[in-house]
Amino acid sequence: MPEDLTVPEAWLPPGAQPLEVDFGCHRGAFLLGMAARFPSRNFLGIERQSSRVERCNRRIQRLGLPNALAIRGEGSEGLSLPSASVAILHVSFPDPWPKRRHAKRRLVTGAFLDVAARVLRPEGTLRLMTDNAEYFREMQCFTAAGWREVAWDDGIERPRTTFEKTFLALGMLPFRLALQPV
Repeated sequence: MPEDLTVPEAWLPPGAQPLEVDFGCHRGAFLLGMAARFPSRNFLGIERQSSRVERCNRRIQRLGLPNALAIRGEGSEGLSLPSASVAILHVSFPDPWPKRRHAKRRLVTGAFLDVAARVLRPEGTLRLMTDNAEYFREMQCFTAAGWREVAWDDGIERPRTTFEKTFLALGMLPFRLALQPV
């Protein structure tokens, strides 16, 4: 299977089914669960590791999910999607790079938020989840930078990510934040 796949054009025009992006989809548990649960939405997984992208796409084909696809990408350049094309952008458990000297490698930064604001539809939502308290506090600061916090619980039951299941099994509740650009 080719490493560099593109998003089906039918997923992008105005009026297309809502597109949700799972940025850092890992092995695709959340992506595939969402695609199976919501066939009237399209789900794009973006993952840095080629082997995970290939494995995820094999599972998508095996399960017959025409509304799901994984592509290779990393950093904000991984969101090279048309403006106002994404209904929900999910970012779950990005690497926190906890050492101060490595913090510049974090995904969720002001530059990432600029790209996210561009690709989100009007009233689109950025859903962030992390187990790292310091990183979460930084994410909360974005409400002062052109984003507003909205309720995490929007009444939609979503499958849990692999990391979320791990943390919940350990009795740890992940930090969650849902934002919309102002």
